Amino acid sequence: MAEIKSTMEMVMARAARMCAEAAEAADGDDNEDARRAGMRAGGEFTAGKAVDLNALMDKYPGPAGEAFRQGLASSFMRNINLPRHAEEDGIPAWEGALSGIMALAAPESRAELGGITGEIRNILARYLDHKKQLRRQLEDNFAMQTAQLQQNLAQQTGMQMNISPAQHPEFQKEWQKVMEQMNDQYLNALEQYKDAIYKILAINK
Repeated sequence: MAEIKSTMEMVMARAARMCAEAAEAADGDDNEDARRAGMRAGGEFTAGKAVDLNALMDKYPGPAGEAFRQGLASSFMRNINLPRHAEEDGIPAWEGALSGIMALAAPESRAELGGITGEIRNILARYLDHKKQLRRQLEDNFAMQTAQLQQNLAQQTGMQMNISPAQHPEFQKEWQKVMEQMNDQYLNALEQYKDAIYKILAINK
């Protein structure tokens, strides 16, 4: 009898563990679905579609709600990137993302978060101007070398050629170095601000 009882206890304990693991897996699936839903909603909001983030967050209570907010935050952060060119029409994606981040903030943290999003706006707004400025400086630096190159080619070929500083053989190599250094500085600043946003929102990456 003792052996039978012991065996039954082991079977029941194993069944309990299996039930607990199944429930945990189901919760995990629900949380992953909520996170993906958050990413979709964040993408739509960033694109300028009419999305009521507060109403959506109310639909996901408990751990699923946290997962939904993680998805939103992840989507918004992905859209905060260095611009490749000036926006000709519409609102930049990063502007929509920053607005979405403010919608995630608790009332008591909006002032602090507003300061950080303001700094990010300043960084992204001046990036292209800084890029143009650095290119002009590099072209000025290559002007004398380009003039010498034109003179040498004229002597060798007997023909006068008009060459811009950007056409100098060494220009693109130097420009790439300048851009790598500049982008590293801007991206590092953005990452620090993103980390600060996650902390203020109390959301895990």
